[in-house]
Amino acid sequence: MTQDFQSAAIPVILAIIGLAKRAASGESGPVEAERAALRVSFEKAAAICRGPAAEDWRLASYALASAVDELLIVDITWSGQAWWENHAMEVELFGTRKRATEFFTLSEKAASLPRGNALQVFVAAVVMGFQGTHRERPDALEAWLRTHKQGIKLSLDRPVTPSSGPEVAGGGPLTGRILLLWSLFSSLLLGAFFIVTAWSVFYLL
Repeated sequence: MTQDFQSAAIPVILAIIGLAKRAASGESGPVEAERAALRVSFEKAAAICRGPAAEDWRLASYALASAVDELLIVDITWSGQAWWENHAMEVELFGTRKRATEFFTLSEKAASLPRGNALQVFVAAVVMGFQGTHRERPDALEAWLRTHKQGIKLSLDRPVTPSSGPEVAGGGPLTGRILLLWSLFSSLLLGAFFIVTAWSVFYLL
């Protein structure tokens, strides 16, 4: 993933995880304010990804909008759930309401792009919890992850990979999707802080 794209995507991913944690724990602010802050993150990312990176970000932002909508409408019971369903991020940004199918359609387009920028974000969205049409088909979702994890490996020239994942106090060894999340985001040059945050929200949900 290119440096500029990292600068665009990582703050949005962190903002989504932070909002999901606050919603799940009952600590979210007024839903309109939370939404406005997240929208600013998307807008800042779009401003960074101009020119050749614009198409990568268009696809990646759809993946992230789909992820946050599914988390806040389907997966988490919270005070802003009904409001968010009526004001889905996908609808606001793209004018559509078909994330369950369109996510996987656009992921194939992302996989065809040479730099792997958008594809890494699609994989991150699934690791964060997006399931779409595969909600009742975990085997299909795992197969999708395996396929596109390999696609990411092939698209990276020299990924930066630490010798071992971070230790999470009281959490035991990282396994399954959390290990994949570590592997994925080590290539994005995120540190242990993000991994701990992602680990906690994954198990919280």
